[in-house]
Amino acid sequence: MGKHTLVKGKVVLRTLKELGEALNYHVESEFPVKKGINKQAIDIAWFIDDNDIKYPIMIFEVESYSANGSSANPMKIFSKPNDEFEKPMFFFHLFVDSGNDPAVITDLEHQFGRNNYRIYEIKKGDLERLILDVISQHRRINYNININSLVEFLVSGRECEEFALNRVLSHLESLYKHKWNELLPIYAYLAQCFPVMNNEFVRFLDRKITSDMIVDDLYEDFIAFHFSYAVHLSILTCVKETSEYIPKLKWWQEESSYMERIGPYFGLSRDYDDFITSYSGAYFGLLAALLKEQPAGVKYILKQCIKILNQLNKHSDNVVFYNSLWALHIAASSIGCETEYDYVREYINQRGALNEQWIIEPPTTVEEEAYHNNMLPHELRYIPDIKTFKSEYIKSNILNKETYKQDAVSLAVKMLSNPECWFEQTKSDESGDWSYSWGNRILNCLHFIV
Repeated sequence: MGKHTLVKGKVVLRTLKELGEALNYHVESEFPVKKGINKQAIDIAWFIDDNDIKYPIMIFEVESYSANGSSANPMKIFSKPNDEFEKPMFFFHLFVDSGNDPAVITDLEHQFGRNNYRIYEIKKGDLERLILDVISQHRRINYNININSLVEFLVSGRECEEFALNRVLSHLESLYKHKWNELLPIYAYLAQCFPVMNNEFVRFLDRKITSDMIVDDLYEDFIAFHFSYAVHLSILTCVKETSEYIPKLKWWQEESSYMERIGPYFGLSRDYDDFITSYSGAYFGLLAALLKEQPAGVKYILKQCIKILNQLNKHSDNVVFYNSLWALHIAASSIGCETEYDYVREYINQRGALNEQWIIEPPTTVEEEAYHNNMLPHELRYIPDIKTFKSEYIKSNILNKETYKQDAVSLAVKMLSNPECWFEQTKSDESGDWSYSWGNRILNCLHFIV
């Protein structure tokens, strides 16, 4: 191993070290093969763990460019008897730049290619092929993989522009199908720091739904774990602008369990009751925002809202107003929902006038009630007819459909990965700039005219 002076060579070495650590290997740099005056060493050596570092499982040699002396690196490993140095499972030989004589590469491959040895020319774009091969070799020896750490490495690394993230992740997904119930939660979580992962979330979601693999995705939050499937289908409906997922949405709601998935079935558990009374309003608002271009889908969502409203008569005003106001905004923002609007309007007005601020921006959850009651104006108002409601309360600053779709999908992914989104508040900072809550941004999408 020579001393690496080129900046790119040092970058490649660091990348290999970080990749190994992301895959939970013990990584050693300049690992000795032979001691003494003519000592030999390996650039990067990966070991299963730090309990046995006698022989590496994978070896990486990095050279600035290919030359006649390049055979020395594989020779120092493959020429030794096994009792002196056990062979690795794979030998990755990297050249940062290509040499002047392509025959050097050909000769190396012919001589050592039968020994789990492969060459990668980084300047020719082989970094992606290297990463794909590393993941494949890892799968041969390990049923498990630290997906979170690996994907975070892939999206945050300085070399991420040198490979196609979607191809690397697709390869990972194909090798680790038994991990599919972990992938969407991880992709959703990472999307909060790396927006590019929103696209990967949608891509893999489409792949999973198309494969008809229905498994509970391992979201940590109660709402996301139990009710993510409807969000998933609504995301695909929004992105692909199709009605093909509406029947699946109805099947999930009505037939996939011994009872409807979401409904006024109080007493099943405290968490379920809390979801129905204090969270389902904004949840349905999110679904409706995603389904805007599918009137039949929105009507179906409204049907579920009204079914719950009809069983809330004995609950507090806060619970009734919270759920009914979200249903009201859904109806007022959607095509052909005048009948549903009039029904919900009458339902609210029979209960009494309410804080107009709630009408303008319904809370995301009833647990926000202290903020709305104590911090905002308290002018009380009855719900007007739909024409007046639309002119006074239906407003959106979204300028085009593409922005609407991006915002709606990102809000859905955020709900699945960040339970704190339910408690966000719209507020201004010292400079007067506004920070809009998750719920406010749902309304912004819901009110957008497609």
